[in-house]
Amino acid sequence: MLHIALTVWALLSAWKWADWKRWKEFLPTIYYMVSMSLLYQYIAHNLYHLWHYERNVPNELITDNLYSFIIFPCTVMLFLSNFPNQKVPVLGHYLKWIMIYSSLEWIGKEIGYMSYHHGWSWMCSFLFNCMMFPMLRLHHIRPLYAIWITPIIILVILLIFYI
Repeated sequence: MLHIALTVWALLSAWKWADWKRWKEFLPTIYYMVSMSLLYQYIAHNLYHLWHYERNVPNELITDNLYSFIIFPCTVMLFLSNFPNQKVPVLGHYLKWIMIYSSLEWIGKEIGYMSYHHGWSWMCSFLFNCMMFPMLRLHHIRPLYAIWITPIIILVILLIFYI
């Protein structure tokens, strides 16, 4: 039920607060986030999950796709639509999104909707979020830099967690 609630919340939030006039501007970064999610699904499928959604609705593939194709695009729309122009609020904007994602994941973990494996933990997810949101912004403003940095990040994660 949590997965459905998060999907509805993401849709309603994006509908209300995202700048839909600029959706084409955000589309490459949406594709970037979705493709990275699908890459994780491909690598981890029946092999080596670092984290796993539990209590799937109605199965793992549908749950993964709710996140990949609805929640994550809504996240990109909201995150980039409301990105501040001044330097000082930028840190607060990053912290807000890191805390939203980290808090929701902590709640999901605590009530049994998420599990960690192979050395991954909530702290790993928190650190991942600290990297993910700046990478989304980097992809939006300098996509080639993000595309060059992403394989390095993936390689480091693969090496640290022996995937």
